[in-house]
Amino acid sequence: MSRRRAPLIAFALWALPAPAAAVDTWSNPFPGVRRLLRVTASQHIDALLIDLCAPGVSVRVTAPSERSRTVPSFGALVGAQAAVNGGFYNTANQAQTDGFVLHAGASWGGTDHDYVGPIAFGDARAEIVPHERVEGPQGWMREAVSGHPTLVVGGATRDNSGDTGLCPRNPRTAAGLTADHRTLILAVVDGRYAPTRVGMTCNELAALMRDLGARDALNLDGGGSATMWLSGVGVLNRPSDGTPRTVSNHLAVYARGSGAAPHCPPPAYRATYVMQSFPLARTTLDLAPGATSTGYLEMRNTGTATWTPARTRLGTTQPRDRASAVQGPDWLAPNRAAAIDRTVAPGATGRFTFTLRAPRMAGEYSEYFNLVEEGVTWFSEPGQGGPADNVIQVRVRTVPVMDAGTMAMDAGTMSADVGAMATDAGVDEDVGAMATDVGAMATDVGVDADRDDGPSVDAADAAFEEEGESGLVGETQGCECTAARPRGGATTGLGALVVAALLGALRAPRRSRRKGGEG
Repeated sequence: MSRRRAPLIAFALWALPAPAAAVDTWSNPFPGVRRLLRVTASQHIDALLIDLCAPGVSVRVTAPSERSRTVPSFGALVGAQAAVNGGFYNTANQAQTDGFVLHAGASWGGTDHDYVGPIAFGDARAEIVPHERVEGPQGWMREAVSGHPTLVVGGATRDNSGDTGLCPRNPRTAAGLTADHRTLILAVVDGRYAPTRVGMTCNELAALMRDLGARDALNLDGGGSATMWLSGVGVLNRPSDGTPRTVSNHLAVYARGSGAAPHCPPPAYRATYVMQSFPLARTTLDLAPGATSTGYLEMRNTGTATWTPARTRLGTTQPRDRASAVQGPDWLAPNRAAAIDRTVAPGATGRFTFTLRAPRMAGEYSEYFNLVEEGVTWFSEPGQGGPADNVIQVRVRTVPVMDAGTMAMDAGTMSADVGAMATDAGVDEDVGAMATDVGAMATDVGVDADRDDGPSVDAADAAFEEEGESGLVGETQGCECTAARPRGGATTGLGALVVAALLGALRAPRRSRRKGGEG
């Protein structure tokens, strides 16, 4: 930059209008792509937030045969849905780039050095390498463009104000990644159109990228190269040359709405079911009121973060953090059933052991659980890998039983009855013996009747009725008595008297006979 232009630039900075509130307009031009148009009194910003895990989303960089095209020309050539310009290059020989360019795993252009770093994409991976790290193309990288300087690293803004050659206010293109590396952020800032489109310094661009959600961000080629294009819409910004510039390399985005998302990194927190000792949710765990059952749930760590007993817990859901009706005595809290039993690295399996207690009131109680990284996230949050909040379930059923006190009283009553029955059994044996004797005597009387031709059977029946014994006989041994009467025969008056006397003995009160037996 020449000294002759410095006063003009200084005057332009002094003459800028005061910052004004931004007017943000959001839209969704493609599946997995959100577009932001931000306008203030001095800035015109176009940005794309691209979900690298949305179906059909992927990134494509320029092949050697495709270089030296405008951004819209390249985007249309490869059938992309969006495109921006890439990294710095030699205007005299566009095959020479500042840092390497990578397409389909093949590197071309320049080499890596300590003032250039790539934004790179590979299988289940997307990263920005800070410019001071000199590593060159890595084996996992499939697509990459290089830029400088690094704007944001690990959420911390870099101070690039000392870079007076590159970082004064200019049109800008930047790329960033969110903390989970699942969202790519592309931004183009118009410049050189004072006072409404003045461009940004590197530090201002870093602040913008952080505001858009970037944890890591990189400055790409800017100035007249800064261009953003959408399929079916065209160029979104106003390039400072008046028309899009022919540039060496580009970064394009596919957002087809279906298919693979090859750069989607695994989430930090994801769990996969392994096994459990509790009944599966289709079966209830039946318990008596207040009874408990201890068991476990095993889950495999399929995310990228390590689980620890201090932070990885099993919490209640549906809704989250509710106090559980089946909380056992070993729970950490009414809404936390257990902590993972050990440190569990990605790929390993851990266990949650906890107790369920049946409520006192009879009925069925359903409880849902999920994994939660305390102070960080639930595993079911967007950007994490799950499971969902309604997947891990137990069903406890309280089964009513007789009151223990009532059961004890009933047992005592039954014991007393058994004793009385045993006592009565002795008396009944005597009664039974007497009844047998009556039957025998009745038979004998019948035999005598054949000899004496006495009263008829009807007369004998009348004698029974006079004594009022028909019911008693019928209940105890009526069949035997009937069978003992000879067909066509009769009993004598003496026989009737004998039978009546014996029946009178049978009618004697049970209490008096029992008392006599004790004497």
